[in-house]
Amino acid sequence: MIINKITPQGYCSGVKNALSIAYEVLASASYPRPIYLLGSIIHNQHVIEDLEKKGAILVEEKGTSRSDLIDKIEKGTVIFSAHGVAPIVYEKAKKKGLTIVDTTCGNVLLVQKRMKEYLSLGYTCSYIGTKGHPECEGVLGISSDILLLESITDLDKIPNTSKLYVSNQTTLSLFETEQIYKELQKRFPNAILDNKICKATTIRQQACLDQEKVDLCLVVGDKASSNTKKLALASKSIGISTILIENAKDLEQIDFTNIKSISITSGASTPEYIVEEIIEKLKRVD
Repeated sequence: MIINKITPQGYCSGVKNALSIAYEVLASASYPRPIYLLGSIIHNQHVIEDLEKKGAILVEEKGTSRSDLIDKIEKGTVIFSAHGVAPIVYEKAKKKGLTIVDTTCGNVLLVQKRMKEYLSLGYTCSYIGTKGHPECEGVLGISSDILLLESITDLDKIPNTSKLYVSNQTTLSLFETEQIYKELQKRFPNAILDNKICKATTIRQQACLDQEKVDLCLVVGDKASSNTKKLALASKSIGISTILIENAKDLEQIDFTNIKSISITSGASTPEYIVEEIIEKLKRVD
């Protein structure tokens, strides 16, 4: 079986920074205990489980906002995830007297900063994102005036204005987002369109689109990871059979009959050792 490892792989800089901070906090006696993760610091269950083994307490509940989750923490240290949080979360944490450790990705912080700037200048502000995603939640929490755009059909919701600013979630599909921006340019030629898909996301998606023709593409990552799911979509878009898996055990559910060539890529929050375990197991497939 031919195995093509698509590059780049491994953690992006934002994930590396967040995890470095989290492990440093857990190893230090200077941070008040308990130490909480306000939602998954990154979207990878293997990493979360390792942090929990080292003493972190995950506070997460499907469908519950970070603003509501912070209400469950009464003392100690709280680690904000790489996805960022809304201003109200900071306010609540400070009011409770919690020690705050912020691991928000620099790219996300830039989106939040620019959104605030254009709101203060009187612009109508819109944000292309996925409802319920923590990064999206953090940006929308800046102001109720920010309009969420989830698809090109949502552009009809934008009021007629001469001052429009639009930015986006950093982990979206490069090409789906590009279509939305092209349509925005047609409808609002004077709008400030600030595409903030991060470099790591862009490069990985392009590498998927440029991959050699294979019988199967495996995308490794957590099913909750936005950038991982977009990699799978990119691979499928060029007609390659694609499966998203989380670890080597998932290979047991795949029928490798007639599969002679495989490509493998991974999300920006997927540990490299998981990919290597999968490759080693693939080498033993009959």
